[in-house]
Amino acid sequence: MNDGKTQYLPIVPKSADAIVDKSVIRVGVATITASPCVQCLDVCIDRHLDIKKQVSQTISACSFYLRNINQISRFLPRPTKERVVNAIITSRLDYSNALLYGTSAINIARLQRIQNMAARFIMRSPRSDSATPLLRELHWLPIVCRVDFKLLVFTYKAMHYDAPVYLCELVCPYQPTRTLRSANNSMLQVKRTRTKSGDCSFAIAAASLWNNLPTVIKTCDNLTSYKRLLKTHFFRIAY
Repeated sequence: MNDGKTQYLPIVPKSADAIVDKSVIRVGVATITASPCVQCLDVCIDRHLDIKKQVSQTISACSFYLRNINQISRFLPRPTKERVVNAIITSRLDYSNALLYGTSAINIARLQRIQNMAARFIMRSPRSDSATPLLRELHWLPIVCRVDFKLLVFTYKAMHYDAPVYLCELVCPYQPTRTLRSANNSMLQVKRTRTKSGDCSFAIAAASLWNNLPTVIKTCDNLTSYKRLLKTHFFRIAY
């Protein structure tokens, strides 16, 4: 291991921060202290799993690029603005956004403000205008719906074995002990948990979201049709 780049992250409640800050791990002659957060695949994971640091980094990057793009906005027609924003801003908002499931309303609101800023930039609207009509005209789903959309796409792929094995193993079809009408509704088994973190795990979140979908969406025979119907479903809910 590279001693200078090796980190370890203890997952603990906030009440245990003082104890964790003093803990170390010894590997050979190297001493590794606990880190408040670590980077994994460009995602910042903190010891409380509240994704607050990752949200802050995403907002900082999006704000930086929005300011730079705004300096040349008068030279860009609207279709070009949409492509630039989707490539630079929306892609960052969507990257690993499935981890935002179950996060605080504050984190969602902070990311939503960035999306609203991007919509106003494209439509050349003042900050005082409501962003909801702009998002609807651009056909953009709000942040909370984009998180659910991503999770449900993963769920569909896992059910049809078009995902990594470790995800497919977490999706369990619901099998009632006796004959019920719900047996033909493509339901998933929702396991019981006792913690909020357990409710945010993929196995629980995927099953809960999937079971709330209309049957016509769950029974799609190809991914393209499924995504189209799923976006229409969330678009009607959001607007």
